[in-house]
Amino acid sequence: MSEAKASHLRRNDGVHSGVCLSGEPQRGMPWTHPADVLLLNLLLSVQGMSRLEFRHSVLEEMTQDTRSEGISSNVWESGESRAHLRNILNTIGSRPDPHAALESLCDALRSHAPWDRALRWLELTVLALASPTSLPTADFLQVIDILCALHTPPKPMQLLRYLPSNSRVALLTGEDTLPELMLRLADRRGAQDLDELLGFLRLFSTQADPPLYEELAPLRLILDRLNVPRCSGASWGASLGADTKDAHSAVTGDSRLIIQVRLEAEDAEHVADGRYRLQAAYYRQHQLNGPMQLVGTLGRSESFRKSELIGAGSACLASWSELARAVRTSARNSIRVEFLLPRSLLGHAAELWSAGASHRPLGHHHPVVVRSLERYIDAWLDVEPWRARWNHLQAQSPESDALNRIGWPQLDNTDMTSLTLWLAEHPTLACMGLDTPYEDLSTEARAAVDDAMFTDGMPVLLWRRDPGEASEVMKVLQEHAPSRLAELPVTVLKCRRNGRAGGATDVRNNITLLWDDPDCVDPEQDSPYIGMA
Repeated sequence: MSEAKASHLRRNDGVHSGVCLSGEPQRGMPWTHPADVLLLNLLLSVQGMSRLEFRHSVLEEMTQDTRSEGISSNVWESGESRAHLRNILNTIGSRPDPHAALESLCDALRSHAPWDRALRWLELTVLALASPTSLPTADFLQVIDILCALHTPPKPMQLLRYLPSNSRVALLTGEDTLPELMLRLADRRGAQDLDELLGFLRLFSTQADPPLYEELAPLRLILDRLNVPRCSGASWGASLGADTKDAHSAVTGDSRLIIQVRLEAEDAEHVADGRYRLQAAYYRQHQLNGPMQLVGTLGRSESFRKSELIGAGSACLASWSELARAVRTSARNSIRVEFLLPRSLLGHAAELWSAGASHRPLGHHHPVVVRSLERYIDAWLDVEPWRARWNHLQAQSPESDALNRIGWPQLDNTDMTSLTLWLAEHPTLACMGLDTPYEDLSTEARAAVDDAMFTDGMPVLLWRRDPGEASEVMKVLQEHAPSRLAELPVTVLKCRRNGRAGGATDVRNNITLLWDDPDCVDPEQDSPYIGMA
């Protein structure tokens, strides 16, 4: 044994025989015992680190770096990986600039294990040790220790819902893991505030879905002790000094909770009180017009007659406690309820369903729209016309009378040919009003309207379900003056709220809005539903 190695072993002997458990730095070490334990455990988690030749390769690369030059000759070798890695850390700790040597270790590991999950946590730990921030180092390390030990780590797309909509978000790809995202939010040189990171951690710890919510209890205790504001998703940006011109967007990146209630016919269409099978799922759409992520399903399917749907279906939704939690933790005006209905049910008063103990209609509290189940599930339809018209709807600039953009073709004696020609003359039209309720259309007119949806891509339909002039629908919509047609779901919600004392014949209680958002289609839609092929 060389004298250098013997001296080094003697210097580390106290560490091997039992280190102190306090939060103070160990003798001769630049960081605390908890930091040393975290670094060691992360290194042990790196794939390949159990092999001696892998550790040799890492040390050899570090030796070529001026920040840790010659380190391989100073590390006492051990065939046991834990002992060897502890010797490496002790040697790094004895360098003139131990934090620079740690960064050298990370660089070497990037060459040998570039995609290893533990490496990202190691990089975050080194950042916490080397860069002063407004978050105390001991707390920062404890946060890392909690998060890297999660049994159910969140997927990258899940994380977007907890981020503010600002320039930093623009740097993200949607594929960033939890440690990568935290590195982006925390990697600032100098004693900088970590408002964005702390706000992210607060939202993540309080709004994550089970079982993550339970696992994050220790994180919530730390944030409470640090007095990180207990804010709703719509307000933490203001509490932490962020720009809150649009508080909801600033926090959630236009995150939206999409609840989809799906009803499939079990009987032939001509059966007056036919049976329908109920399934339901809910999703997060983290960015406006971005992809949806499935969060949960009802877990069972139920079959009801048409006359039972509102009462019995509402009871099913009311028993779904997981969904109730998601609704409760969602920001105001960030929920949309979509009913996926077959042709025979498109005139169903879906807004009258309820899901809570007060039995208040959903349509008085949240935008409730219907969708064409046939279009939703048909993977063979050409989506380009559908998406093109939808993009025209989303791209419309605010104007004084956006409702003029609704097209009202004459549907009396209409066939597929005449409506197709009419639509060809209106290539940017995205919302079509029906002067006759969909369920009362003639066979030819209904086929033409279906073709307008399925082939010409019409994404939005609007009609009055009860007898009366279609112009009265426009009149009640104009009372709320939407500046863009993209606001129609919220405008119809306002109409329904104002009409709740008007009775069954009030036009405001008889509006159907078919809102087929092509960005809110689950390509794996059937897989979560129990009992389906």
